[in-house]
Amino acid sequence: MIWEQLCKDFEFIVAWDTEFKGDMLDHGELNEPVCSVFKELKSGTITKHFGKTLDALPYPSSKTLYIAHHVGAEAHTCLSYGLQLPKWWWDTMEEDKKLNFGKVNSHSLLACCKRYGIQTISTDLKKYFVHELILPNDNYTETQRSKILDYCLSDVIANEELFYEQIKELEKVKRYEAPGTLIHQAIFAGAAKAATAKVEFDGIPVNTKLLATIQNNFPAIKETMIAELNAEIDVFENGVMKYTKFYEMVKRNDLLSVWPVTATGKLKTDEDTIWQFSQNCEDVNKYMLANEFISSQKLKGYVVGPDGRARTNYRMYGLKTGRTNPSTSRHPFNAPKCMRNLVKADPGKVCVNFDYRSQEIFIAAYLSGDPQLIAAVEDGDPYIYTARLVKAVPQGATKGSHPKERKNYKTTLLACLYRQGPTNMSKRMNINIDYGTDYQVKIKNTFQDYFIFIKKLVDKTLIKGFCSTKYGFRYYLKPGADYNPRTFYNFPIQAHGSEMLRLALINLVEAGIEVNALIHDGIIIHLDRKKFRKQFIKAKKILEDASRKILNQTKATNYYCPVDFQVFRHAMVQDHNEDEKPDQEKWDRILKVIEQSTLGNIPRVSKTNPRSLSTLPVGGNP
Repeated sequence: MIWEQLCKDFEFIVAWDTEFKGDMLDHGELNEPVCSVFKELKSGTITKHFGKTLDALPYPSSKTLYIAHHVGAEAHTCLSYGLQLPKWWWDTMEEDKKLNFGKVNSHSLLACCKRYGIQTISTDLKKYFVHELILPNDNYTETQRSKILDYCLSDVIANEELFYEQIKELEKVKRYEAPGTLIHQAIFAGAAKAATAKVEFDGIPVNTKLLATIQNNFPAIKETMIAELNAEIDVFENGVMKYTKFYEMVKRNDLLSVWPVTATGKLKTDEDTIWQFSQNCEDVNKYMLANEFISSQKLKGYVVGPDGRARTNYRMYGLKTGRTNPSTSRHPFNAPKCMRNLVKADPGKVCVNFDYRSQEIFIAAYLSGDPQLIAAVEDGDPYIYTARLVKAVPQGATKGSHPKERKNYKTTLLACLYRQGPTNMSKRMNINIDYGTDYQVKIKNTFQDYFIFIKKLVDKTLIKGFCSTKYGFRYYLKPGADYNPRTFYNFPIQAHGSEMLRLALINLVEAGIEVNALIHDGIIIHLDRKKFRKQFIKAKKILEDASRKILNQTKATNYYCPVDFQVFRHAMVQDHNEDEKPDQEKWDRILKVIEQSTLGNIPRVSKTNPRSLSTLPVGGNP
């Protein structure tokens, strides 16, 4: 059924594999194509190409479905050839995930083929071709070219057979869904992978001179920051955190009774634990803000290529929920927040950071149809609205007038949505468990419809053995394995959030808008200053329309998730946001230390000239 429908929809169906050189992960380099092999499946025609350049793909994009295992590699190669991306893709890796994610450990071509009994070359032989034949050479002999092309063709043929087997299994496993629906879902996933490759290819523009200066002055900055922090809370010794001093800090703040410990009885010092307690303890917060920079031997998150663009592999569909999973050490937006000031728009360009406002709460409200939760999100601030609902604050209360109460109900609402119990939540909030339990009872009584909805959804998941999104992404329970129920309470919200971002990404790329980065529920784009207003409005509408596609179950509603934005021309400076002030102050301190270490001439934000790095305000009309 699927094959017949594909043959009607596309004039050409082509399996495509490439070989390439380049080191995006460690050096930020773009792919250098070595060869491409194409096989048109209807006719059996094979086309081989060897070389760094290609004038055009052998089949027209408007009439062709391209099949690849991990579409990102072929999309990168296509862009390196200087060609536009094809529109239609089928990614056999992502289709394998729809059939097996959670049940198996690997979705590589070799692993997939092995499950179906498809013959492929061995892992050792693959390593030989890649590491002994392709990567070390700049000029290839005719014999080497022939061997590399034959190797590439073997992957094309193996992936062709995998494609046929997947079609059979999709028809069997999803027998109640129409072929057109399954094709649409597959093409959506393929398009998302290709669009993600375009983001990786374009990279993030970086102020490379300032980055190099900070790298070179890292020891001086680190030493100064430790001295300043020790003067306040005294936790470092000889450049590293001293456990006994850390213990005393926790003790001084009366946190020993609630601080989690390791199996050996020591206080936990991992990032999650520190973050949790930093929300309600000023000393821990000071330690966290300083330590994320101090503990870095080298500034993390900036793998910059020769063109001044930072690049990382986003690993689209990498997490259980389908979210991206970029390396924590290679993604600029996983570096300390203050380091985002190193992002620098090109001359004549403007960068905009869009993100969905309270995305998880909006998804929970609209997918469940809970009228109280819908009212909360449509109020504009669901957390202070919730506090008003349970009469914890007066009816006229705002975020500004009651920040502590808002923060408590934000923490509690999110904890309840993700089924975190009152014990762990209370520890994180540094409150008595009785108070934490009372908070959670109020939340669950207030939003009863949501909790009834999610309980039924999780029960169905446990019966079926998998959970899924409206676009077909699935996560399975591994037979016989233990599972954490929180995974399945979390999935509907996070997975549909990831689908929302993917749909927005696809449409932004198709609209010709340069996307530079993906950040959980946000996206950074690069716009021409002369066309800024028109492109800005268009991009914002694309993100809002993507949320409408995900959130509306019928034509009778017009739900959408609002989009916030931050505009910046030369650098991202956080001095306009109360929540970001500590990070911005740290950035200012880093620049001051650099100036004091005799390497001046560094642009610095000052109180008298807050626009010295040419920022524009958050929110409002551009």
